[in-house]
Amino acid sequence: MPDIVGKEWSVQPGYFNTALRGIPPRASVEAAQRTLALWSRGDLDWIEWLDDVERVRSEFATLLGMSPTQIGVGHTTAALVNVVAANLKAGSRVLIPEKEHNSNTIPFVTQQHRGIVVDTAPCDDLVTHISGEHAVVALSLVQSIDGCIADLRTISQACRSTGTLLCVDVTQAAGWLPFDASLADIIVCSSYKWLMGPNGPAFICLRRDLVEAFRQLQPNWFACNEPHAAPYGVQFAPATSARKFDVVPGLISASALLPSLVLLNTIGVSSVHRHNTALSERLCARLSVAYNGSSIVMLEVPGAVQKLKTRGIRATIRGDRVRIAIHIYNDMEDVEALVTAVLAPPTKK
Repeated sequence: MPDIVGKEWSVQPGYFNTALRGIPPRASVEAAQRTLALWSRGDLDWIEWLDDVERVRSEFATLLGMSPTQIGVGHTTAALVNVVAANLKAGSRVLIPEKEHNSNTIPFVTQQHRGIVVDTAPCDDLVTHISGEHAVVALSLVQSIDGCIADLRTISQACRSTGTLLCVDVTQAAGWLPFDASLADIIVCSSYKWLMGPNGPAFICLRRDLVEAFRQLQPNWFACNEPHAAPYGVQFAPATSARKFDVVPGLISASALLPSLVLLNTIGVSSVHRHNTALSERLCARLSVAYNGSSIVMLEVPGAVQKLKTRGIRATIRGDRVRIAIHIYNDMEDVEALVTAVLAPPTKK
């Protein structure tokens, strides 16, 4: 996709850190700057600003293939997982992968005062641990720690056979990995990684009956049935759609994310998937590393900080372990530069 990348992004070569933070397209940067300019002049129309949230909701629904009425818009994944945790019956059991990101664990662990019990199991063996004793299975579709892709269909079948809710965090998947959102009962997603938006908005998508059954955790004027009405007094009714889980958006969050979502829906997630995985597979072949089908590749690189940072390669580095995340704005030149850096002999001290 070199033509569209050069037109839509300004990212410098060697950026492999989308799993930490995505790079916005130029249109998103311009939209954020436009909002700030309107604010600075006193010309910001607050109704148009809030209506951006509805357009964002619609575009995210399109990305998932779901209805906008099933989508709530919050600030963070953890806060939205809290909606699920707080709606569990006291004494419920939850099953999560052993090395799950703590945005999906903390909300459940902190419900221990209500008798909530959290069980863990290896991600690749999770399905064999699902039982009717579990109220919820919560996991990331793509694991942040190593890019492992969960078998969503098999896990969904196991949950439905036992009457267990399935809560799936697609933060590391949405924007590059095609998946069937209807296999999950609840989906949560942050937008600042593969969706290439700012911190916030974050999304929760719920099965239709759960929209009605789950109580609001953060009632507020924006989640009311008439958010544009004067926000005074004690007479108000919550929204009847998943909008009842909304919170008031940040100043630039919706306007900055909207162009990125539009662009992803225009390009198509399947096209992004083909692009990303072709580069990831090429990288693994060049370095003789087993490929797991993901846009996230884990490498062991002795002296990683010195080798990569001195050559302008940006990735998540912990010791000699390097997490490489390949997205739409990466190309084969990036991959070859990374290979050269990884294979370079250590610098003499």
